Amino acid sequence: MTDSVPMTGTRRRRGSANKQTKFIVGGLIVVLVIGYLIFTSIQGSTAPYLTVTELRSRSSSVYERNVRVTGVIQGESIDWNAQDLILKFEIADEGGSLPVVYKGLRPDMFQDGAQAVVEGRYTEEGTFEAHNLVLKCPSKYEEAATATARP
Repeated sequence: MTDSVPMTGTRRRRGSANKQTKFIVGGLIVVLVIGYLIFTSIQGSTAPYLTVTELRSRSSSVYERNVRVTGVIQGESIDWNAQDLILKFEIADEGGSLPVVYKGLRPDMFQDGAQAVVEGRYTEEGTFEAHNLVLKCPSKYEEAATATARP
């Protein structure tokens, strides 16, 4: 004959409470991991939008992160290597100019005086290494659109 102790209500509740605690702890861990992933993805994908003057006036913290810089393309500085797909040029604003190196296809509307937005890293040597280049729409298209919209 075996001595068996009948299950009492207290023992059942204790086991049930243990499962609930494990479930709550597991759920909190999942929520924290998801929150961390969202935070790091947002942190990594945001880039401040600066002018050339603002970029040059920033401290060395600008070297560590991705930034967007806007300026006017200086035509005399354009150097396009079609074989290696390397585009070197300068963008400028009223406060100075910034040398840019971009590896990729040259945009069709890339020309002297066009407004450009470059995204990438500012190096300690003073060159901006762009991994993204976007040209702002020239004002002639905006004027044409408003002229055709009028009756």
